[in-house]
Amino acid sequence: MRLLKIELKKVMPNRAFKVLAIMYIVAMVIISVGVMPFFQYLKSKFADFDMDGIDPTIIPFYEFPDIWQNLTSVMIWFKMLLGFSLIFSITNEYSYRTIRQNVIDGLTKNEFIWSKIIMAGFLSAVSTLALFVLGLITGFIYSSEISFALVFSDVYFLLAFFFQLFAFLLFTLFVGTLIRKSIIAMGLLIFWVLAIENGFYVWSKVKNIDWIEYLLPVKSINALIHNPFPKYAFMEVQDYVAWHEMALVILWGALFYWATTRLVLKRDL
Repeated sequence: MRLLKIELKKVMPNRAFKVLAIMYIVAMVIISVGVMPFFQYLKSKFADFDMDGIDPTIIPFYEFPDIWQNLTSVMIWFKMLLGFSLIFSITNEYSYRTIRQNVIDGLTKNEFIWSKIIMAGFLSAVSTLALFVLGLITGFIYSSEISFALVFSDVYFLLAFFFQLFAFLLFTLFVGTLIRKSIIAMGLLIFWVLAIENGFYVWSKVKNIDWIEYLLPVKSINALIHNPFPKYAFMEVQDYVAWHEMALVILWGALFYWATTRLVLKRDL
């Protein structure tokens, strides 16, 4: 709690952190409550074009227990906003030499990096809790059938979402610690995700080498919760969290924790 309080005192006055956090919150609210109004808008547009037979509102996006996989599979794509906020947090420590001042004032290097890791866990936990509350609200409003078993049967997707987000934030901490310049670190993160990993992924599909995906950290993390929406077009999807995929996410998170800690402990301040 002491390290979390220290970290919150650092980041709360930071404008970039607050803007990114607000953008993430807005995205979460829009995804959680805005899907049905969007479907209703589409239905009205289809009616204007004499296409009354098409009704997007019948898609059970908010039905229990599907809502938990639906919400988490969409919301995880906005994780980059929280990742950028952590990059600003760690790179500012180096830019303004506050890491050196913290150590002079009595904070050990281990405590410093743990404050960042605890902050990543705090953001992940708050995001998961907020998504749970929003899911309950929208589920109770729109779900056609409500029972204790239905509401909580697939709620484990929220736990998977927590590990997914936490592992990715540890990855962004590693990138920020490695580069130490916010703009360069964010640019490298975007380039890695969009160009390098996607390039290797497409190449592996062309060559039919499926195991390449497991060597790509962000792809591995994203693969924990599978896209559920093809099932509404009567296609087969994975509607559960596989244990080997969860283990891989935890392994990547542990690796990024170790690498970040080594960087901080071995470098001169």
